[in-house]
Amino acid sequence: MDISLADERAFQISPQVTLDVARVRVDDKRTNLVAGTVGALLSRPKPDEIRIVSVENRLEPFWVVTIRTHTVFDRNRSFTFSTAGPEVKSVTLLEHEVPTQSQLKGPSTVTLQGVEHCLEETEVTRNFDATSGAKGDYNRYLSVPSLEILNLETFAPENVLVVPPQARASAVVRQVMGEVVQAVQAQTILEERVDVTVIDLYFRPVYAFEYEWAAKNKKVVVEYDAVTGDARAGGKWIGEQIRGMVTRDLVFDVTADAVGLIVPGGSIAVKLVKAIADRK
Repeated sequence: MDISLADERAFQISPQVTLDVARVRVDDKRTNLVAGTVGALLSRPKPDEIRIVSVENRLEPFWVVTIRTHTVFDRNRSFTFSTAGPEVKSVTLLEHEVPTQSQLKGPSTVTLQGVEHCLEETEVTRNFDATSGAKGDYNRYLSVPSLEILNLETFAPENVLVVPPQARASAVVRQVMGEVVQAVQAQTILEERVDVTVIDLYFRPVYAFEYEWAAKNKKVVVEYDAVTGDARAGGKWIGEQIRGMVTRDLVFDVTADAVGLIVPGGSIAVKLVKAIADRK
């Protein structure tokens, strides 16, 4: 099995709505967003009873991984077909006479032994929340303009919280690899190739607004997606929970974890290490 790995890349998705515009939009809906989350249908507050206490401008990470497989193989196959009737005792095929097999009922049959020459190709793209490692659908973000991050170690936009990935490259590549690399029913495998064509880390812009409803002693975080414009209550405040730095060696760790990549049919660790070495 031959394996190739794409160069890992990181991108910052450009916000389609500014922080100031998002704040105005959320403020206009704050009564429904905040009161609705605490069940205040019978005692809905006035807008001026709900005030904003904190704002967080952050970048949340997700992964995009694409893997292609190419397998050429041969497998043995028996081909059986019926003749015109029970009176047929043999058939000449490709200049070879083949005896028929009598059946209890109906016409006799001919069975030929052959070899199927096969080609299987697959391509799978999967998205993952880089914080939890769960699969997600982030395709709508990929059509939005983005800027490549050339140096993760120095990536620190002013007044923006960069959320470090908890799910690393090795973990998400392993998941997709296990999905697409499957054992084939074959007598002979002539070519077997796996190409990890995309290992991209994206950071999408999210604004968080913390509101306080003093009369109910309640605080609610409203998250605003700066790409889609969606706002939802019941969000989270991340700032004080951030631990660790975003570094390339820490995030793109396929090399360090190569020996743990096991797929159906055996270990690909040795060839994966070779692929990494060749790429470097």
